[in-house]
Amino acid sequence: MQGVRVGQDAANLGWKLAAVHHGRSADALLDTYHAERHPIGKAVLRSSGLNLRLAMAHNPLEIALRTVRKLVVTHVRPVTRQAVGEITGIGFSYPAPRGAHPLTGKRAPDLELDGGRLYEVLREGRFVLALPPGTEAGGLARNGLVVAHLTGGDEALLVRPDGYYAWAGAPQAAVIEAGLAPWTG
Repeated sequence: MQGVRVGQDAANLGWKLAAVHHGRSADALLDTYHAERHPIGKAVLRSSGLNLRLAMAHNPLEIALRTVRKLVVTHVRPVTRQAVGEITGIGFSYPAPRGAHPLTGKRAPDLELDGGRLYEVLREGRFVLALPPGTEAGGLARNGLVVAHLTGGDEALLVRPDGYYAWAGAPQAAVIEAGLAPWTG
């Protein structure tokens, strides 16, 4: 599971290095790597440390705690999802600016797009602007951005190359342009 977190670290840093290298973002974007990934690394290490201590437990109280924890984690779905998210590191969200859409900074699920799935498109290493069905995409395509249509929904979603929402909002041209500006120039 540590490999997933390392993969997320690499994906986060990789797209930022590429964006700065290709002139799509300012050097200051690189400073966000530490702010986003360091707290997640600390939390994953803390969680894995607890898991290791419980696995190595010898006294009856710790053994009982391990048994109860295992039962809860394996039988209570929300707890299972949270535990998997914490262990892998993809259950964490990045800080969002004040007033941002509630999805901003959260991990995007593998959304269904016309002609494929979000995670397939993200393999290209570019931002994905996912628009609601029927939304006009004219003039939105630019360097480093893939424009796709969702099979459902009513909001425009900008997904970073590492699979996290950068922005979400109304599917109106001016609103979308404002949402794209900080990310794709």
